[in-house]
Amino acid sequence: MTQNEKMDAALDVLNTLLRIYEVDIQLTGKTLNLKTKSLSLNLQIAGEEFDFTHQKDLLFLSEDYLYSAPEKVAAIFLSRLNLNSKIFARKCDFKTIDKETASYFLNTWHLMGATTSGSNRGLFLNNELVALASFSKGRKMNRLTDAQRSFELIRFCCKPGFTITGGLTKLVKNFYTEKQAGDIMTYVDKQMSDGKSFLNAGFKKHSELPPNFFLIDKKTNTRILLKDPNEYFDQTQFYKTQNSGSIKMIFSTHEKL
Repeated sequence: MTQNEKMDAALDVLNTLLRIYEVDIQLTGKTLNLKTKSLSLNLQIAGEEFDFTHQKDLLFLSEDYLYSAPEKVAAIFLSRLNLNSKIFARKCDFKTIDKETASYFLNTWHLMGATTSGSNRGLFLNNELVALASFSKGRKMNRLTDAQRSFELIRFCCKPGFTITGGLTKLVKNFYTEKQAGDIMTYVDKQMSDGKSFLNAGFKKHSELPPNFFLIDKKTNTRILLKDPNEYFDQTQFYKTQNSGSIKMIFSTHEKL
């Protein structure tokens, strides 16, 4: 399948999923424009030739995500265009989620899929899982006392079409209390979020991390983390891309982090 055919197939999926929301989708060159009656969203498609040196204030969408997971990309667009149905977290039940259910939910809806985790917690509305958070096992950190443990929020995901007002807050605070955690740490992908929802949930900014680099398989669109951005790779099989870096954030009720 050629690049043009891949793009056409991805746009067909987006049009099918977003048509009922009356979203108009136009692709001009490498610029994707999505428009509703009240909002518009412009994104640059970041593929093999994308110049990241001039993208500091530019909204971009990685081409490999568009090709490999158009359904997940469509869900992100629904949120950014304010087309989600809003649910209040206080109406949801907080429950422990088994690994199989968590893996299925994340592989279906999270852009990066499931990953190894220590435990999973979810929010249910009328027995329907609408939001999920995956946490690491507790770790000893120098910033904490010997008795305290730090947990990482590894994944957070809502079911497409839903915005859970206060959902992240409820998941994090309930888990924090349940585990009597010293703190909860997470990394926010700057390409996907400005971190405001995490600040609203009680997290504080700790530091910023530089972009990660990836190799993209030109045939399968498989993404491989590249530890050394200067490492040699086969340019006939792969191209190199990157994200926008991340923000390290920490949640704690203790004053000193």
